[in-house]
Amino acid sequence: MLIAIRSASERFDQGRYMEAKSLAGHLCTLLHHSDRSEALIDRLGLHDALTWVDTAGVPNPKVPCSTAGLTLMRIRSRHRGSGEFVPKLAMYPPVPIRTRSGDQIFSGSRIPFDHWWTNPVVKDADGAEYSRKQLVLALAEAHDPEAEAAHDALEHSPSLGWVVAAGPGPDKPLCANPVIASVRQIGYEVLQSITEQRDIIEAAPLT
Repeated sequence: MLIAIRSASERFDQGRYMEAKSLAGHLCTLLHHSDRSEALIDRLGLHDALTWVDTAGVPNPKVPCSTAGLTLMRIRSRHRGSGEFVPKLAMYPPVPIRTRSGDQIFSGSRIPFDHWWTNPVVKDADGAEYSRKQLVLALAEAHDPEAEAAHDALEHSPSLGWVVAAGPGPDKPLCANPVIASVRQIGYEVLQSITEQRDIIEAAPLT
């Protein structure tokens, strides 16, 4: 599974941005537990054993504008100054970020899975917030009630919804929307988390 996540991430980085859907599917298999399927981290007994790298924090409720905490904005001067969202990858300084309790930790710190998976990381122009879980499930298009709810919620966002509704077009390139870059960054966080805790994984009993 980690090989599949890494391979999809590499293809995304080569400019094949639709690989974000494949990446979301692999992340869903690894992380999403439902009545129909058990997350791989649960099957391996790692749900409570691992903590997860957070490069976003949660949006500041006092800031009214939209937020995409997992991404950076790159300005393309050759295209009349148009901007595109790109994943941070390792390009994040150790600056303070907010936790769900309102405290601060340094970007790149690890937090418990349930916080990491369900904390809001993207806020759209109307103030609606989306978690890593919602972004992954919406893009994976899994046949699961939670995935369908996440897809519907994102689809109804006036500023983000077109990426899962009509799809990209000449006037709406994929990177004009933070969703796919955010999913790529989630893939980075997962791989980094695994790398930092390989000793725990290797010591875990296989079930």
